Amino acid sequence: MRWELFLAFLSAALVVQLVPGPGMLFILANGIAGGPRAGVAAACGAATGMIFHTFAAALGLAALFAHAPSAYDALRIVGAVYLLWLAIAHFRSASAGGLAEPSHEARSVRRVFLRAWVNNLANPKVILFYLAFLPQFIAPKAGSPTLQFLVLGFVFLLLGLVIDLALGAFAGRIGDWLRTRPAFRKGIDWLAGTIMGALGIRLLISGRHS
Repeated sequence: MRWELFLAFLSAALVVQLVPGPGMLFILANGIAGGPRAGVAAACGAATGMIFHTFAAALGLAALFAHAPSAYDALRIVGAVYLLWLAIAHFRSASAGGLAEPSHEARSVRRVFLRAWVNNLANPKVILFYLAFLPQFIAPKAGSPTLQFLVLGFVFLLLGLVIDLALGAFAGRIGDWLRTRPAFRKGIDWLAGTIMGALGIRLLISGRHS
């Protein structure tokens, strides 16, 4: 791997990771709704999903999605429906008084991790992003392109994980502060539900080339 390409990749990857996107908003919503541990769990769950996307893109699954619109759309719709289901759950919690399960923190953290993992897996755009972004920084004559793809993918993943962990913990601190104020308790669930609902609608109506 050529070092000048790798340094260019690090600079571009940092910019991409710092731009707010659906994954960052998902982590933010979970951190605010569930506290620092939930925010960290959401970041770790999303990173675990990215491991699949990294291998899938490196091994050619991205090409399958690029040439099989029906497979892409099926996974996109599943992801959108899942996000809308999570939004409804938050709205129901808000209607019931807000944050209805504060006593089951350990189970909630596991649930948040799994939700973030599934949400990331159900977003095929991540694989297509890898297909478009990473090959720009691969030098065919510098070794195995597949190995370079995997290295760049995992560096991108780790960089995003560091940023997302900080975001999740920070959002969780804000959520803890808001939960000490009864007037905000319902608002936390409404905010989380609105973010997830908006993400679900965005994914549902987006096309292959959006």
